[in-house]
Amino acid sequence: MKTLNLLAPVSQLVKPIRRQSASRVNALLINVPRVQLSSGKNKYLLMVIHMHGLTRFGRTIVRGSTSKDHEEIFEQIQKEMDKIGICTKCLGGGFISNKEEKKVMKIYGCCKTFGEAPHGRTKDILLSWTKFQHYNIILP
Repeated sequence: MKTLNLLAPVSQLVKPIRRQSASRVNALLINVPRVQLSSGKNKYLLMVIHMHGLTRFGRTIVRGSTSKDHEEIFEQIQKEMDKIGICTKCLGGGFISNKEEKKVMKIYGCCKTFGEAPHGRTKDILLSWTKFQHYNIILP
């Protein structure tokens, strides 16, 4: 009986973890753009974003930049996602040569830090984005 009395105050200190509803999680993830690329030669990362503990509601995004290296891109995206409570996981990286005037993209190479991204998956995401639907996307 004494043991139960000692545990009572501890149970009042520990609060149960409040779970996000599936609709709220989907709303947060849908508000994050799937693709952000610059014109010219981009270093890019393929990333999965999800709510902590809810990996089955993940969304794959593509992020690229002409001026930053892969690590800086990852750190920037991670900071942005942390502000809104979203976790990030990098699937790999590479390069995208984006020639907007010719509507041609070439996806190639790999990232030394995160490894090679599955370029076929990146191509599918780019083609699903309305801006790049009419682009000719070339894989190695």
